[in-house]
Amino acid sequence: MNRHRMATVAAGLGALGLLACLWLVSREAVAASLASLLGLAAIPLGALGLGLSVALVSGSARDQLWTLTVHSSQSVPVIALAALPVLIGAGALYAWVGVDEGGFRGLWLAWPSFAVRGVLYLALWWALAWWVLPLSLSQPAAAGLGLIALVLSTSLAAVDWAMSLDLHFTSSLFGLVWFGRLMLSGIAFCCLGAVARGSNRPGVLRGLLASAALAWLYLHFMQYLVIWYGNLPEEIRWYQQRVDGGWAWLTGVLAGGQALVFLALLWPARERRIPLTALAVATLTLGLAEGVWLSLPGVDAVRPLGLAFALLCAWLAGIGLLALALLPRRST
Repeated sequence: MNRHRMATVAAGLGALGLLACLWLVSREAVAASLASLLGLAAIPLGALGLGLSVALVSGSARDQLWTLTVHSSQSVPVIALAALPVLIGAGALYAWVGVDEGGFRGLWLAWPSFAVRGVLYLALWWALAWWVLPLSLSQPAAAGLGLIALVLSTSLAAVDWAMSLDLHFTSSLFGLVWFGRLMLSGIAFCCLGAVARGSNRPGVLRGLLASAALAWLYLHFMQYLVIWYGNLPEEIRWYQQRVDGGWAWLTGVLAGGQALVFLALLWPARERRIPLTALAVATLTLGLAEGVWLSLPGVDAVRPLGLAFALLCAWLAGIGLLALALLPRRST
């Protein structure tokens, strides 16, 4: 079975399974779709951010990664498909749907405005990937403005899609925490592509991936430090949900795993093809885990088996669709 057929089968089976879950266990299916969306969005959006960044500089990083960033970022329509269950089924997941609080907060936390903002985010990312990024080498100003728009829009999307699961939790760093993951996993994916193409400067890729991992660790630590210092019960509860009970293991895997990847990248031997590939794959896997970590611990009253099955289906469908979008076109 060739890669295109495997991707088609994976996407089809995952989509069918997720549709069945949406019919039978809608809350679990929407929650799983959100977790998958937060993890898989890193490939097109992280590649988009990387492309807009390297367009502003010259050197080996741009030479090795530019074409990969352009190609990878154009899979944004797949993320739009992954977002559909979340935008349409928000009432099954978010406690604020149907609650009229009045004022700006009530306007912002209303399903019509939530869905419209989601569509606008996706449209903006599509425009940045298909129009702005290809022009960035010849028009650096477009790259700078596009990067600003990407950071602001992904930060707002993180607040809408993940942080609003807990109405009492606020963090000014939350959007940047998700953007840090987008960049880290996007860089890992593009590094995989560069290594597969026979990169002649793997040390540059190793340094770029290590820098992104360090930035991710710093952003998470700063958010935790600010919340720990503030010591507000409504903010502490967000972390308690992730260190108490059944989610503590995931917190340990995510933080410890990414820290180990960073430390391993400090060794010059890790710029060899096989170790660098393994560390990039580990980073992408941890990205999927972080999508779960950011969303699912804040979702109450779900059936674990239904949630696990729906999550596997959402991952399978998303990965299959991304593979179909990114694999080279077959000649006719």
